[in-house]
Amino acid sequence: MSSNESVLQWERRWSEARLVRRIRMDPVAARKRQELARVNIKRAKRELAGGDLDASLIFAEQALINAADAVLARDGFSAGSHVVRFSYPLLPALYSDERHVIDQVRSARNTAQYDASGTVDAALAARGLNLAERATRDVANLLT
Repeated sequence: MSSNESVLQWERRWSEARLVRRIRMDPVAARKRQELARVNIKRAKRELAGGDLDASLIFAEQALINAADAVLARDGFSAGSHVVRFSYPLLPALYSDERHVIDQVRSARNTAQYDASGTVDAALAARGLNLAERATRDVANLLT
């Protein structure tokens, strides 16, 4: 299946559920989201160094979202769900190859943000940050 066909399938699947919509292709918005991913990585590093593992993971997960949204903006899409966003076929392979880690990061982030503080362990915070850095770098390569 070609990348065009896989994008069309993705769009059809999620458009019916109203979780994806076409927007104007916007390279400026793509660059801004890419920059926001970098800012959130800096925040995640700062929080990790300061010992706030919850905040570090929250910022790392946000960087993953920002980087994915940069690709979507470049291609003229807006997604209304993490599942939709992270399943976009033209994202760097890391998003599918590391899906299980992304799911762990998202689950732990949800707990830390909405249910209970102090639940993120150091290994997962570091893994989330590493993943966000790699994703942001891979997306930057796509956008140049």
